[in-house]
Amino acid sequence: MHRLFRPRIIFPSTAVAAAIIAAAGCQPQDGSIAASSSSAAALSSTSPAATPTSAIPAPATPTPTSASPNPAPTATSTVPPSTGTGTHSCTTSAPNGNCGPYTYGGITNSNGYNTYISNNCWADPSCKQTVTAVDPGNWSVSANEPAGNGSVMTAPEVQQQFNNWCASARTWENRVSSGCNSVADTPISAMSQLTSSYAESTPHNTQTIAQWSWDIWLSNDSGYADEVMVWVDTNGRCNSGSFGTPLHAPVTIAGQEWTPHRYPNSREFIWTLDGSGGAGTCAQQASGTVDLLALLKWMQANGYAAPGATVSLVDGVWEICSTGGQPETFTVSKYSLTAS
Repeated sequence: MHRLFRPRIIFPSTAVAAAIIAAAGCQPQDGSIAASSSSAAALSSTSPAATPTSAIPAPATPTPTSASPNPAPTATSTVPPSTGTGTHSCTTSAPNGNCGPYTYGGITNSNGYNTYISNNCWADPSCKQTVTAVDPGNWSVSANEPAGNGSVMTAPEVQQQFNNWCASARTWENRVSSGCNSVADTPISAMSQLTSSYAESTPHNTQTIAQWSWDIWLSNDSGYADEVMVWVDTNGRCNSGSFGTPLHAPVTIAGQEWTPHRYPNSREFIWTLDGSGGAGTCAQQASGTVDLLALLKWMQANGYAAPGATVSLVDGVWEICSTGGQPETFTVSKYSLTAS
């Protein structure tokens, strides 16, 4: 099983950006690809953490300045950035192509600076993939990855920063009418809700190796996992080579059964929604509502996340390994992140 390191870009809420390096990988259902020296199982526990860096939004304008060490990426949209009203469209086939930024009503703390849709061909520079987007609740990707491929090649995603938390008002900066002089990543302990409702279409066949999930990046979490994945629609990846060793018996949260996994010494924690067969099976749930905060709070209560851990980024993402060597289309028709 190959675990490849991929760059993950957190797009800035204003003029500041930070790069993240993360481990990701997958293998076919038969588990025929063995772990390599770059696998999560081989990672040293002393490896540097890939902790996302907070970005502080400026009070005036989202336009990046030349003084920024890492200027905001240019959205490769065919039209101006969308307001999330369904009146714009964006198409990009660039490996690092982005649509947005968006002001999107379906995401609580979206503020016009911090919401993107990314093509994210991080391990496939040829990028045989095209994103077509109206807004975070209406977009699709056409991908073409080799048959039987055993590594995550692309990760098209909705990217939402959670770094505009205003502690003095106990809400997000974009929801404080008088402004906020100091913002930071959002403490898990400060939230009473973080749920996501979604509807998506992943090809369910013997040639597709992929899953729809959330990728949650934590900060202030030294000594624990800083990447938490939540898999709900898994095709061709339901094996320990893809998500690691179970850490605990299945957990029932919000009426659904989940199994937590992790590779030894890995900084990635993976929840899989169990299928009808219970632990060791994987759901193919194409729509629903997931209580992300309950999963994070369970991790804190059971020693898998720091009490003071904060959320810096939440992505709704497909990790695509194989499409059988031919184009396949993955579609989002509904997406929201509701936080309080």
